[in-house]
Amino acid sequence: MQTIKIESRLPGLGHFLKNLPIFFEKEGITLKKGRNEIKIFDYGEFRLCVKAFKKVTIFNRMMYSCFRKTKAQRSYEIAKKLLRKGIDTPQPLGYIIVKGKWAIIRQNYYISIFNNHHFTLSDVLNGKHPKDQEQILKEYAEWMALDIHPKGILHEDMSAGNVLIIKNENGNFSFSLIDLNRIKIKKRISHRQGIRNLRKINNRPSVLAFLAEHYAYVAKGNPGRYAFFLIGSQLLFAHMRRITKGFLHSLAPKKEIRC
Repeated sequence: MQTIKIESRLPGLGHFLKNLPIFFEKEGITLKKGRNEIKIFDYGEFRLCVKAFKKVTIFNRMMYSCFRKTKAQRSYEIAKKLLRKGIDTPQPLGYIIVKGKWAIIRQNYYISIFNNHHFTLSDVLNGKHPKDQEQILKEYAEWMALDIHPKGILHEDMSAGNVLIIKNENGNFSFSLIDLNRIKIKKRISHRQGIRNLRKINNRPSVLAFLAEHYAYVAKGNPGRYAFFLIGSQLLFAHMRRITKGFLHSLAPKKEIRC
């Protein structure tokens, strides 16, 4: 049993979506295969991006089946909200929820138009565009302070790989958000919440200080204080993540050593 939501008039898309679990298994170009899998499909004159979310535990599958929206549905709904607010994200086309016995969710897919971006913020921070790096980071910080946070958008997985970048003809840069299912839409985001939201972008103090200072200029805050707070937030986040990983590692079954 499948639940299919289509937000598109592309001819024949219904047939593609209805058979997507089969197509996804056998066809498409793999962009990413890790916790989740992302594939590209050429469909007529369009290039589609399909994200298959990882299979979760039976408990979580029951929760998604009965009480919570799936990640695919949340991604689709958030994408529509972002576009209504004037925030760029790949055009959503729909989602599919595949259910098995007793209507328990087996898999879910999110489908969008592929964003033909030039590079990601992660590429910039890894030194692939050194001439433009300072300008890109400056414009990104201003975009967050002027457009994203004032509109109540809080991306709780704001990592550099989730920011797509296009270089415009005038030499400026445009940004687009992806990996949307952890975005929250709030009535108001304080400057403190906003600057803290940048802590996953990078772990280098010089980069964080640069972002914080330009965020502060737009937000009319204290650049030094913002930089100090952002660097401290990143250090605390990294420390807590190490503790969590260590704890989870201690719970993992130990391999038996045979002599």
